[in-house]
Amino acid sequence: MSEVKQTIYCLLKFGEKQHIQAFRSDGLLYMKPLAEFTKLESDMARGDCFEGTTRIVQSKHVGEFIFDTGKLGLGKFTAKPSDFAGPVRIGLHKTASCNVYCMFAVTRPVHGELVSIQNLAFGDSFVLVLNPPEFLRRVVDAAKDAGISYLEHRLVEYYDAEEYSGETGRFRKRSMFAYQNEFRIVVEPGSDTPRKLILGSLFDITSEVLPLSDINQILDFSPRSAREAGLSW
Repeated sequence: MSEVKQTIYCLLKFGEKQHIQAFRSDGLLYMKPLAEFTKLESDMARGDCFEGTTRIVQSKHVGEFIFDTGKLGLGKFTAKPSDFAGPVRIGLHKTASCNVYCMFAVTRPVHGELVSIQNLAFGDSFVLVLNPPEFLRRVVDAAKDAGISYLEHRLVEYYDAEEYSGETGRFRKRSMFAYQNEFRIVVEPGSDTPRKLILGSLFDITSEVLPLSDINQILDFSPRSAREAGLSW
């Protein structure tokens, strides 16, 4: 998969009201360990057992699997594609060893509702980041001030979990999560506990904190509205 460059018109952050207020007033980014998302089996929005996977291989794309234990008495053994219940997942520690911050990206006008109701599982409130370039500039500056050695941010790509074989990593997720339109910020070194990155007040580049249940009544990013706002895509 090649990375597709897209314009980000605005970013949305969903969550509980007190957390969204802290994001707006203090610029608090509560960045969870990537590996934590594999453990949230009961959380249909956040939990994903594929998180932290480096590469997946569809068994149907392989003629035969040969496993070499490298140990005396165990040796090698083979397995047929039909022996596997799903794709083979390969996860390297360096892939999962990071902390992440996730947002919803608006990259194009949308006919109908902008946000899928599945996103209501993230909390009761939301806020718009109206100037993504300035927001990301502040993220980079705050990361430098905090002594963070590595930071990467970009849109998540989505793949067909039944057909795709190849690299997955930190910025690819199964298409079942495509409704999240995720934009992800990743920092290293990774921590087993959440990292807090403080940007300072974001009042000048964000909307008020608004009820998430009303998001599709509040926001209109239809092609007509985008044209009237002078936006191109």
